[in-house]
Amino acid sequence: MSQRFVLFVTGKTIGQGEEKLGEKLLTAFFQVLEEGEDLPAHILLMHEGVKLSVEETPVLDVLKVLERKGVKIFSCGTCLDYYNIKDQLKVGQVGNMYGIKDILVKADKIINLG
Repeated sequence: MSQRFVLFVTGKTIGQGEEKLGEKLLTAFFQVLEEGEDLPAHILLMHEGVKLSVEETPVLDVLKVLERKGVKIFSCGTCLDYYNIKDQLKVGQVGNMYGIKDILVKADKIINLG
């Protein structure tokens, strides 16, 4: 039985240390996720993770495919404002802390990447 899960992404890499390796790992994770059948209900992007929804990266293309497959993608509005990139959003919607909190507390499982 499939559980409703949420991806909570707070950075542009997986893990700490070598940034290039972390970027490769994050890209590979999203590509494998997109190829599979078990998709998250939501992808929540916060902190530096919001940059994945505005910058031209391999992850952006995968996020667009996931959105077309029905995954709801939200980028933290406060974070977008902090980085002054809200007008550059290329996938998903601007979210707020109330909505993000509601999604997290109702999720069966939360996977934290970042």
